[in-house]
Amino acid sequence: PFSQRALLTLEEKKLPYKTHLINLSNKPQWSSCYFFYSKDDKDGSEQVLLDELNALEEQLKSTFVQNGPYVNGEKISAVDLSLAPKLYHLKVALAYFKKWSVPESLTHVHNYMELLFSRESFQKTKTPKDEYLIAGWEPKVDA
Repeated sequence: PFSQRALLTLEEKKLPYKTHLINLSNKPQWSSCYFFYSKDDKDGSEQVLLDELNALEEQLKSTFVQNGPYVNGEKISAVDLSLAPKLYHLKVALAYFKKWSVPESLTHVHNYMELLFSRESFQKTKTPKDEYLIAGWEPKVDA
C-alpha cells in the first residue's frame, strides 16, 4: 500500500514493472498526517486537515471551470498521481480509525477522488484489500 504512487506513474506511462511485497513491520516512513495519530479531539489536527482539503477544493474548483477535472487541467499530471494514494489512504484509514470522512460540502474534492480512484491505473495498483491498508496504518495509529 505504500508504493502506489510509483506504480500509478509506471502504469500511466505504460512502462513495464515487477511488484514486490513489503514487510509491514519494516515499511518505508511517511510524511505524517497528524490527524491519523491524534488522540486529542481538540488539538487542532482535524482543522489542519480540513484547511488543506478546502485549499484543494478551491484549486479544483478554479481549474475545473477553466480547463478540466485535474489539478493542472484536462490531463492527469504527477501532482494528481501523487495525491491519489494519499486521498485513498485518507478515505479508507480515517473512516476506519476515526469514523471520519471528507465533508460532503467539498464536492470538487469528492468528484476528484472518484475520478482518480476510477482510473484503470489506480485500480490496477491499489492495495488489493482495504484491510491491508488498515494493517499498514494500525501500528502508527495505535502507537
